[in-house]
Parts: sequence; structure tokens; C-alpha cells
Amino acid sequence: MAAKSFEPVLSAKAWELLCSLPRRKQQRLIHWINHIAQRPSLISDYQATDDAGRTLENIRLEHFIITYWIDGPVWELRVLDVMVT
Repeated sequence: MAAKSFEPVLSAKAWELLCSLPRRKQQRLIHWINHIAQRPSLISDYQATDDAGRTLENIRLEHFIITYWIDGPVWELRVLDVMVT
């Protein structure tokens, strides 16, 4: 039996960036977000703390830096920001 995957939830900012990308880059970004959702224990490149005191993970995958946090009780991967490098 496969492990339960977290449900990706994108902020408005992350969603707008996703929609603005060319189709191929959209597909790659969706792939990486789903990859993180299936493996939330991935080691991120660095951490930061938001105003609420949550630890935000930042990971670089291909040409993207994805900022997210795991909302464990509701099984959601909260994607706050995506930067294209």
C-alpha cells in the first residue's frame, strides 16, 4: 500500500506565477510540487520562519525555488511562493 500523499494547496501568488508560465514549465512545476507532496520529508535547502512562527521550507528544484510548509493535521502541502531562477 502506497503512503498517503499530501494535497498541494497553492497561495494566490504561487497560482498566479504557475498560470503565467509557458505550458512546459507549468508541467515541470506541477511535477515538482507533487514530488514534494509525496515526499514531505525531503531535506530543503534552507528554512525561514513566517510571522505566525511556522517553519517555512525552501527548496530549489531545476529552475524553481519553492517555499512551502506542511500542514500535517489536514494533510496539506501549503505552497506559499515560487520563484523562477
